[in-house]
Amino acid sequence: MPIKTNISQREVKGKRYFYLDTNFKDATGKWKKVSLYIGANPPDNTKLKRKKRELENKIKMLEKNAGIINHTKRKNKKLPKILLLFCGGTIAMQRDEKDTLVPAKNAKDLLAIAPEINNIVDIDYEFITNVDSTNMQPKLWSKMALKIYESYNDYDGFVITHGTDTMSYTASALSLALQNLNKPVVLTGSQLPPDDPATDAHQNLINSCRIAAMNLRGVLVLFGTRIIQGNRSKKRSEISLDAFISHLIPDIGKIATIIQIATNAPKKLQNPKKLKLENNFENNVLQITLLPGMNPNFISTIIETGKLKGFILESFGAGNVPTKWNSLIPSIKEAKQCKIPVVVTTQCEGGTSSHMLTYEVGYEAVKAGAIPARDMTAECAAVKLMWALAQTKNIKEIKKIMHHNYSGEITS
Repeated sequence: MPIKTNISQREVKGKRYFYLDTNFKDATGKWKKVSLYIGANPPDNTKLKRKKRELENKIKMLEKNAGIINHTKRKNKKLPKILLLFCGGTIAMQRDEKDTLVPAKNAKDLLAIAPEINNIVDIDYEFITNVDSTNMQPKLWSKMALKIYESYNDYDGFVITHGTDTMSYTASALSLALQNLNKPVVLTGSQLPPDDPATDAHQNLINSCRIAAMNLRGVLVLFGTRIIQGNRSKKRSEISLDAFISHLIPDIGKIATIIQIATNAPKKLQNPKKLKLENNFENNVLQITLLPGMNPNFISTIIETGKLKGFILESFGAGNVPTKWNSLIPSIKEAKQCKIPVVVTTQCEGGTSSHMLTYEVGYEAVKAGAIPARDMTAECAAVKLMWALAQTKNIKEIKKIMHHNYSGEITS
């Protein structure tokens, strides 16, 4: 039987958002309101039908698992209050009958792997999505940021379970979407599922809650023994339990027999500015890794579709691009003429494109209109371009945004 729904509007910082609402009777017999985020624009009939199906599936999952969305009663007012956002990943995976890893059913099962968390923090949890992080989308970044913004005054910190493959992208997105963040938002995951004898899921989940309760601010990645600034994180290994490294800046801290926090770690401010939400992203951005001899006509063909809004060139060395045979300079000029910003990063691990003017092959690219990403990670540079394009299509303004430091993502 179809559920009864209605569309509601919520105003957040002067911006209007649309939700699809219905009521759900939980396991205790109490009626609860369940909402599904639609977007910043009113839905057409096709989108409305799709969202109704999604909401019906969400209700079925709630009925089956009795409590994906759960706000617990505060057992101990002295414990820090933490909100866990369930977003899937290996840490939230189980094996099916084919011994294949598939997303687990709910956050309640995830927390069951570490019951001692209840002695460390007073934790609530909410379901955002349950996907392999390879399927992560900008609309989910927007949803996470909005949920944190709406819940900001009710919690001391936030934890997000996430797959490792795109964790650095999500961390970068949240660090930009949540301006003036004065509380910790900690992303964590695992290399091995909870049922593996050698799993890192248990310890990472506990430590992320410990970090979220500390006197820290900003978006962080907690993985293995390392605590890293989120928008400087890069995944370096598919097998190491310390799967992430920090790009060009020291780690925020280290997990040992005690948690060791660096002296320069960002602490909570006594008089912080008001939290600001900027959670829109432009999807039509392409990242291209340069190859020796790559045909520049590929780029021209993509530009001619009229759909591309911006692209990232992952270049050689210090931001160098071909200028002789198969020169990319005409492609950069063509993009600029079409009002498409071109941001140049480097393929070098630990490298930057801050010195593009050093060599002629970099200088010519800048002269043609390329924007150096400087010392941002390739992941953060791509996300920041998507974020900038959601605010303006003016290339000069985009360049200013790309080179402005919002949350420690760029220093030179």
